[in-house]
Amino acid sequence: MGKRLEHKTKKPDLVSIFTGALLCVYVIGLVTPIIWAVMTSLTEISSYDNFYLFQEYPDGFPFTFTLDNFVVAWNNLSVTAANTMIEYNVLGLYIHSVKFALYSALSFTFCTAMVSYLTAKFDFRFSGILYAFVILAMSLPIVGSMPSEIRMLENLGIYGQWISVPILRFNFLSVYYLVLHATYRGVSKEYSEAAKIDGASNLRIMLRIVMPQAMNIIVTIFVLTFIGYWNDYQVPMVYMPDYPVAAYGVYQFMRIPQDGGLTSNMAVQMAGTILMALPILIVVAVFNKRLRVSVSIGGVKG
Repeated sequence: MGKRLEHKTKKPDLVSIFTGALLCVYVIGLVTPIIWAVMTSLTEISSYDNFYLFQEYPDGFPFTFTLDNFVVAWNNLSVTAANTMIEYNVLGLYIHSVKFALYSALSFTFCTAMVSYLTAKFDFRFSGILYAFVILAMSLPIVGSMPSEIRMLENLGIYGQWISVPILRFNFLSVYYLVLHATYRGVSKEYSEAAKIDGASNLRIMLRIVMPQAMNIIVTIFVLTFIGYWNDYQVPMVYMPDYPVAAYGVYQFMRIPQDGGLTSNMAVQMAGTILMALPILIVVAVFNKRLRVSVSIGGVKG
C-alpha cells in the first residue's frame, strides 16, 4: 500500500494577515451602512428620533420596529414630469427604470458581444486598430458629448422617446469589450474548424459553438450593466425628462418632503430607498449563480 500524502498547512505570513485584516475592514465598511439603513427603515419614527437625540429609553431598547415607514414611503414617493405634469407613483417609476435599464443593457451587451467576437475571431487589419481604439477611448475622458447627442436626437425627431435609449447605448467602448475579446480568443479553434468541415456557416459557428462557451460572461455583463443603468438618474433626467426613473424618485423623495414634513424623517427616507432597491435585490438573487460562476471556458452546447 502506498503511503498517504501529507499536506502541510502553510502558516500565514505577515503580508497575508495584514491583507486579510484590510479586507475584513473593507467588508465591515460595506455591510455596516446596509445594516444601519435596514434597521432605520424598520424603526418607529419616534424611536429613531430618540435614538438620534441620545435620549433615554424607558423600555431599555432604543428601537421599536414597524412597517409603517414603508407604507408612508409607498404612498408619498412620486415624481411629476417637468413637461407633461403627469405624476408617477412607485409603480410608474419602477416601469420606467425597468424599461430604461433593460433597453440600455440589451443594446450595450449585444453590441459588445458582436464587435468583440468579430475582432477576436476574424484576423484583419482593422481588428487591431479597433482594439487599440477601445483602450484609447477608455483612457481619455469624453467631455462635451451630451449637447451633440441631444441635437442629434432632436434632428432625428426621437428626443425624449424610448427608441432613443437603445440607440444611445449601442456601443462597445468599455472594459467588457476587452473581457469578451479575451474570452473569445481563448475558445479553441478546433471546434470551429470541425464545424466548417461539416458545412456550418460562420453565423452557426458563432451561435452554436463560440457563444455558448461565453454565455456565462455575457449574462454577467448584462446583469452588471442592468444594475448600473438602474442606479443612473442623470441620463434619464436629461434624455427622458417625461419619464422619471426610480433613482431620480429617491433623489426627489429625500430632497423635498411631500407629506407635511413626515417624509423628511430619516426612517421614512430609508424605507423609500429600500423600496427602490428591491428590484435590484431580486435581480441579484435570480442571477446569483451566474454572477459567481467561474470565468473558465466550459464545454460546447449542442
